[in-house]
Amino acid sequence: MKIAILHEMLIKLGWAEKVVEKLISTFPDAHIFTLIYDEKKVWKVFSKDKVIVAKPTQNIYKMFKNQRFCLPFMPRAVESLDFSDYDVVICSSSWFAHWAITKPETKFIVYYHSPARYLWDWTNEYKKDIGFDKWIKWYILNKLFLKLRIWDVIASARVDINIANSKNSSKRVLKYYRKDSEILYPPIETKRFQKEIKKVWVLKQLKIADYYIIISALTEFKKIEIAIEWFNKMSDKNLVIIWWWNHKEALEKKVTWDNIIFTWPRYSDELVELVQWSLWLVFPWEEDFWIVPIEAMAAGKPVFAYAWWWLLETVIEDKTWTFFADKTWYDFVPKFKEFDKKVKSGFFDQKFIKTHAQKFDESLFEKKIKEIVYWD
Repeated sequence: MKIAILHEMLIKLGWAEKVVEKLISTFPDAHIFTLIYDEKKVWKVFSKDKVIVAKPTQNIYKMFKNQRFCLPFMPRAVESLDFSDYDVVICSSSWFAHWAITKPETKFIVYYHSPARYLWDWTNEYKKDIGFDKWIKWYILNKLFLKLRIWDVIASARVDINIANSKNSSKRVLKYYRKDSEILYPPIETKRFQKEIKKVWVLKQLKIADYYIIISALTEFKKIEIAIEWFNKMSDKNLVIIWWWNHKEALEKKVTWDNIIFTWPRYSDELVELVQWSLWLVFPWEEDFWIVPIEAMAAGKPVFAYAWWWLLETVIEDKTWTFFADKTWYDFVPKFKEFDKKVKSGFFDQKFIKTHAQKFDESLFEKKIKEIVYWD
């Protein structure tokens, strides 16, 4: 059986890429396809000689080093990829990957991280964030988005098997594509976060005892500035923000005290150490699914998060997490301080939290995806 794995962009090692990495380890002989590839950023996981890249979008990305300039060309680029020799195509899709064209006899499986949010429910926020919400820019983007939405719905009809990464994503697939989908949570490396790591890197590099963590790509959509704003008012609390992306500089400028520390992406044992020795994870934004909170729970850490969407599927109140719920974020500080007292008093049972995280272990993902691929 010849298998292809398709993912929109391999330009960072984020959490959607963890799903792709797991798919590759599950099907080691599969070929990898993508629309944009950045060797400098992903070569440790996705080797250049194993990746087939769509030339139109890759050339544009090389010129501008910004994936947003590729947006108008992505639909045609993904449709130009040749899957005629493959028995199965597994697509990891947040944008346009599910637009691929396959033969009638090819099994086309799409794993939806989400239907493209900027085309559907986040359109207005997206236009504001990139400065395209006024005048001629607004008109141009609206025309483009209208065409892309029509194309998006048409393309969704070509999919044979729809899989969603959460109940919320499944609802959105039904809403926008009128398609039912099976729910399969992303693979979580629970064992990796449960192994004991000595406190070495933290003491040497951060030189702080107690701290809270945020792990996220630093983009406009993640609302990291909300946490920064409130931690600026709690100068006795240390916040470590792990990762990077194009919004990093802007976020750094918002920091007023030295209690907020930015560190570049950390992998392997360094990341596990950062999570294990933290007090808990702060999660101030909305997502369809996010692997990080479950990784934190696998390390026995409770989660402090905005009570919305998929998180409600994967946590247990006052057992594995506490939340703030005000959309204006004004309950962040009082809820945070209340949670802080609970954590430091031993209120949360680390063993229970770790056991709960096991429900999302990567072995379950691997078993299910094999059943779907090999099932006739």
